[in-house]
Amino acid sequence: MSDRGRLCLYAPYLYPVASGGEIPFVGGAEVQQWLLARGLARRGFDVSVATCDYGQAPRLEREGVSLLRTFPPQAGLPGLRFFHPRLTRAFGALSAADAEVYFVQGSGLPAGLARDVARLRGAGFVFLGAHDFDAIPALPLAGNLRDRWWYRRALRGADARISQTEAQRRLFRENFGLDSAVITNPVELPPTAVDPGQDGAVVWLATYKPSKRPEWFTGLARRLPGQRFVMCGVIPAPPLTKEAYDAALAVAAGCPNLEVRGFIEHERLGELYRDASLFVHTSPAEGFPNTVLEAWAWGLPTVTAVDPDGVIRRNGLGDVVSTLDELVASVTRFMSDPAARRAVGARARAYAAEHHAPDAVYDRLAALLDGVVAKVRARRGPR
Repeated sequence: MSDRGRLCLYAPYLYPVASGGEIPFVGGAEVQQWLLARGLARRGFDVSVATCDYGQAPRLEREGVSLLRTFPPQAGLPGLRFFHPRLTRAFGALSAADAEVYFVQGSGLPAGLARDVARLRGAGFVFLGAHDFDAIPALPLAGNLRDRWWYRRALRGADARISQTEAQRRLFRENFGLDSAVITNPVELPPTAVDPGQDGAVVWLATYKPSKRPEWFTGLARRLPGQRFVMCGVIPAPPLTKEAYDAALAVAAGCPNLEVRGFIEHERLGELYRDASLFVHTSPAEGFPNTVLEAWAWGLPTVTAVDPDGVIRRNGLGDVVSTLDELVASVTRFMSDPAARRAVGARARAYAAEHHAPDAVYDRLAALLDGVVAKVRARRGPR
């Protein structure tokens, strides 16, 4: 058992990324959470993750992290499954972790439940922002009135709060009157960069759902028939629909320069990026998009609809657009200038290495958690 502290991350949908592609669902937030869990374990914490039941054993050890099984994502009767199996099994797994500090990324029910388990057990609770919407009073990602109420209690009762950007920190202060520490997202740098100056594809990687605006990318492909475009991403499972994915397939059927793919394992992203010249991100609202960070790590320039803390414009890491017409113009310009793509891609990779290096991020997070662990031990006294 580690003297540095026992930590438990509640991340319901993390197991697929920890499974190494066994389960075909990986989101950017879950990739970040798995990086953080492993990084903290390597720094001497005893780390567990409470995550959904995808058919795995009740307890698994993966890369120094204990994975504790909660509930199957779709199990239970509508109206009753909130209580069982969701609350009962999540509560059981979180309690079994016997953590000194519980932490959650993102607004909603998981934050509220983890905070209440922490308080019942005399443990600490740390909240990590996942999206700018986590710091907006309407809380559009929190689901329903119950989840929003529970999240607000968790946010106000946290021993520490972490923002991804200065903009998020400002929003938490202005909208909730709460302080937070800014700790950037980590990204692993591949040993070698791609050559964005090659005659490669323009790529898009996200979940096929309306909030990511995949129709911008399919519209882009239609308007630039001489350029090759590739879409990859998670196809939503019920209760979400795959309408956006089906719509992209329908466009591709009449657009020979557009290839629409489904899920790609995180470990195989190199196969996508090595054939790429430019990365496009169409979502209008984010925290700090993990897919953009990964594109930079591979040395790809980006055209995005968001600019966290203004770093893209300020550092020349790509273009920021607000309309489909601007997107078409930006991609046209980039794809006609291989030298510009190489220069911007090199700056993007250097920026990722300097500001999002995993070791520096893990050290900052570990120092913050050390402080929370110390307070918990002072409250509890000798065990």
